[in-house]
Amino acid sequence: MNRILYLSILMAGLCFAVASCAKQGFPSGGPKDETPPVVLGTQPPNGTLNFNAKEFVILFDEYVTMKDVGGVIVSPTMDKKAEFGTRGHGLVVKIKDTLQPATTYLFQFKNAIADFNEGNLLPSFEYVFSTGNTIDSMTLRGQVMDAFDKKPRSENIVVVAYAESQMADSLGDSLVAKVQPMYMTRPDKEGYFELNHLREGRYILLAIEDGDKNMRLGNDEAVAFLDTMVTAEKMPPPPDTVARDTAARDTTAAPHDSLRVAADSLATDTNTNKAIAKSKILLLMSQEKKEIQRISKNGFLSKGRIEIVTKVPLSRHYALTHLTYDSTEPRQQIYHKLCPKGDTLKVWVGTKGCDSIALLLKDTTGLNDTLRMQLRKPTSGKGANLKNKGPMIKQGNPVIMRSMVAAKHPYFDTLWIAFNNPIKGIGEEWATDSTALDTAVQVLTLSDSSRSHCGIKILHDSTMAPAMGLKAFIAFNGKAGEKYQFKVPAGLFYDIWLNKSDSLSITTEYTKTENYGNIALTLLADSTQPEEAFPRLIVQLTNEKGDMVQQQIVSEPCKISFLHLKGGKYGIRAIVDSDGNGVWTPGNYWQHRQPEKILLFEKTLELRENWDMEEKWSINGI
Repeated sequence: MNRILYLSILMAGLCFAVASCAKQGFPSGGPKDETPPVVLGTQPPNGTLNFNAKEFVILFDEYVTMKDVGGVIVSPTMDKKAEFGTRGHGLVVKIKDTLQPATTYLFQFKNAIADFNEGNLLPSFEYVFSTGNTIDSMTLRGQVMDAFDKKPRSENIVVVAYAESQMADSLGDSLVAKVQPMYMTRPDKEGYFELNHLREGRYILLAIEDGDKNMRLGNDEAVAFLDTMVTAEKMPPPPDTVARDTAARDTTAAPHDSLRVAADSLATDTNTNKAIAKSKILLLMSQEKKEIQRISKNGFLSKGRIEIVTKVPLSRHYALTHLTYDSTEPRQQIYHKLCPKGDTLKVWVGTKGCDSIALLLKDTTGLNDTLRMQLRKPTSGKGANLKNKGPMIKQGNPVIMRSMVAAKHPYFDTLWIAFNNPIKGIGEEWATDSTALDTAVQVLTLSDSSRSHCGIKILHDSTMAPAMGLKAFIAFNGKAGEKYQFKVPAGLFYDIWLNKSDSLSITTEYTKTENYGNIALTLLADSTQPEEAFPRLIVQLTNEKGDMVQQQIVSEPCKISFLHLKGGKYGIRAIVDSDGNGVWTPGNYWQHRQPEKILLFEKTLELRENWDMEEKWSINGI
């Protein structure tokens, strides 16, 4: 009995132990493998001389697969593309082209190889060999950045180099569009690039946003280029003993001129005692979009109202002619207004109820088009979708006056009223008294119910032909933080079709002065340059996204102010407006024109509401 009890206790103990061990040691699957495959070696060895094999193998620590054949870049280019396969833990590259004698070949694998199970990408690997007795050891290194916002560019970017020996007088600038470059590479995520194992000599260097993936420059592709050829330099020590200069990663410290090529230098990182290869070439990318001018849409919005939309913004010198205009009938006159973006032209016909017209539109952007338009009513309940006949026709009586005032109105801003149609005059009962409009608007102060009157004035638009009014403003100086109600009486104005304005009621609350802050910026001339050399600058205040909030144009050292700003983070940039057109001009390779320089203020400004900030900026690096 005791023996049986002993065995029972022993078995129970063993079960408990096994259960405990099983619970503690139960496999959880472990962390996910996120390590890219590791290169163990190559056959023939990397750097082989007098190479005459038909293939080479890259050996890894695990099974791999080719993720993206397009990520393999071969320099110089091969007419017959290499083939890729796997053999055990190796990637086999079969060479199909006839190799040139005494030539260094470089295979770059950029995110092209991944481990078989998890798909972890090998970011970069280079295999080099020479069919001669030496390996070319020259390099061109630098960074590709956006010319406007100075952010690194890498997506779809290829950096190409044409050797001086490829140049031909018959090709000229078209070389980069017609001939395959001798060397090419892709930048990393920070825009850094390395064109390694080049022959000694000078090169034409470009960075291209290669949308068609042909390694050549197309007319509609963004590009960065140098104005002069650049000389290749000796490659620095191997990557395991070289790290990039951390200062070169600071975009605000990077050189602004894409022509600056610093001398070869090695710095020492005092923390790691490793040599640092400095980025020497800065390529600034931009794209000048050139679209063929054409009319993309035109037609009646309603009787007498027409809209014309163009592919490219019209110039200020456009001409619009009414081809069927009868000078004896002045009401047939047309009125037109170019919208701020320049690509939409609003047209009104003086003839009430006009539903057909012929117009001639000419412009220096390449337009010389005759437009014959006719109002077409919807053929179904939802309206007809007619090509080049404008949006759906709006029915009903026009409302010619509307408020542009929000429920919360900036205390410093104007109280605007907009009109759908050009205003031709003032209503009869108001026109008899020249001062009547000065007190036409009733004002109710909601905090104390006090009442008063103020005026309303038409803003005659000089950019409209002929000059007419499309806006009016209420001439009222309100108190910050106060609530008001404005009542505009009916019949104050009438439009070109003699429609009278209806009454309008506006209720709004003025914002408070403490809701805003101000930034004062003093622009100083570079002490190394004469004051008369100060450039014309478009100084822009930007938000966190880099969008322009306010801007001012200056041509001399001065103090400028950015007023009535909401609290938040701001940046400042200055466009060196070399051509004086008031906007940033991108580069153009075919015209040998670099993009206009962008200067970035070194600080991010953190503005609080009800604060005033003052900063100084010495303009240098021009």
